[in-house]
Amino acid sequence: MELDLPKRGPPFLQLPVELFLQIWEYLRMKDIIAFRLVCRHIETVLFDPFCKEFFIERRFSITFHSLKALVDISSSPRLKNRLKRLTIGLDRFHISDALARFADHWDTTLPPTQDTPLVKTGIDPYKLEALTLEQDFLVNSGKFQLMLSEALSNLSYLEEFNLRDRNTPRKTRRAGLSVVLVSYGWSHLFRETGIDFTDTESHLSNYDERFVDIVFSGTLLALAQSQIRVNALTVAISQGNVGLSSSAFSLPRFFYQDIHPTLFNLRSLDLSVSFTQSMLSSYSSRSNSFMKWQTHQLFAFLQQTPNLVTLRVQSKEQGFFADGIVGWLASLLSDPNEPEEHSEINETYSRGDFPGDPQAMMLPHFEHRFQALAELHLGNMKAPARTVCKILRGLSRSLRLLTFYRMALCVKSDDGDELDNDPQKPNAWSAVFLDMHSSVQLERLTLSSLEHHTPSCSFHNGHPVAFFPSNFGVQSGPSNGLLAPFQDNHLV
Repeated sequence: MELDLPKRGPPFLQLPVELFLQIWEYLRMKDIIAFRLVCRHIETVLFDPFCKEFFIERRFSITFHSLKALVDISSSPRLKNRLKRLTIGLDRFHISDALARFADHWDTTLPPTQDTPLVKTGIDPYKLEALTLEQDFLVNSGKFQLMLSEALSNLSYLEEFNLRDRNTPRKTRRAGLSVVLVSYGWSHLFRETGIDFTDTESHLSNYDERFVDIVFSGTLLALAQSQIRVNALTVAISQGNVGLSSSAFSLPRFFYQDIHPTLFNLRSLDLSVSFTQSMLSSYSSRSNSFMKWQTHQLFAFLQQTPNLVTLRVQSKEQGFFADGIVGWLASLLSDPNEPEEHSEINETYSRGDFPGDPQAMMLPHFEHRFQALAELHLGNMKAPARTVCKILRGLSRSLRLLTFYRMALCVKSDDGDELDNDPQKPNAWSAVFLDMHSSVQLERLTLSSLEHHTPSCSFHNGHPVAFFPSNFGVQSGPSNGLLAPFQDNHLV
């Protein structure tokens, strides 16, 4: 009598799942692809670790090929709920990138005649031109916003949305995989044009400010249309003076009804902003600057984010007024019963200056005071010491982490009380730290490249300040205590 026993298959497939996961840890990237193609059983067993490593965080460029992949992933029932952190890389194409600028970029395989092309070796100028035109069309026509909105509508588990102009290092490094997180399709773009986007340099130029503004506005529209609610929104731009201008935040009032749920839900906001302001006598050469009597539209944007826990603002260029966002925050957080101190922000946007301008009336009517704000990071700004102290007192109940980098205090000739710590070597920051000692309960304070500006300083140059080792707290930094400008030294 014969028994009909079930077929168990190859012994290898009978291994415990734990052993498959151990094998997974030692595989190179090309081996992972081959291993998952062995059979359906192995693909099923390894699907969770595969998604955890390769689909929790993804980056895409503003090209049709890359955005189409994002739409396809968002349409996959197995993948769409895995994506938690999405980055749109500001990988910008420029036709001028094909030009040979130095002798070592010339195509030396050709004889040195008048017919020698003025093109870098390995660059296809015609395909580069086609992709440049494609990218401009995607952004300017709204096709980018439509494709992004379609994808976001399906990504209900998305937590973070980022715009970045440079690649960031991977949190985990697997053999055979790029060290940095690059945009999907970079190898295709490299084969087509010869442009390599795998470095860690910025892929923007100083002329791309308008491009960044349009991409950001399109992103906000896509977030509103998809009705998705993310916890964190980041626009990190490392290129020179390129940052979100006032135009990027110039949103009509009716649109705030659509974007309100997204902004109201935000817990973290990280922005690189340009505060360039035109002088009264002439219009600035920067296309996205704003006039002296106008308010930067970032302030109206922040009205819609009352539940922020983390706020980070990096000024990409110091404007023509001293306070910038520092003065605006001080006005927002100040006690309405206290008389306002002199500030260029207050002077410009007071009720009496422009009674017919609705923007001028906007400043005093904020309903929230960032009551949940626990982390504040400000960089590349300058403001009077009194203004900085007012911010700290306004956030005293919630603020726990504070970062100042490339920050300067403006000291006027009549501010003697801020410079009485050492007449020979005045340090205006001493007054801030003394006030901080009694007003806030910080858990971490990070300082880098601090300065103070006196009337004798030029517009962009000030006096660097130095700190020496203290017996209190845990500190890190150079042994001599100096925090030189434009270096990565910091004091915690």
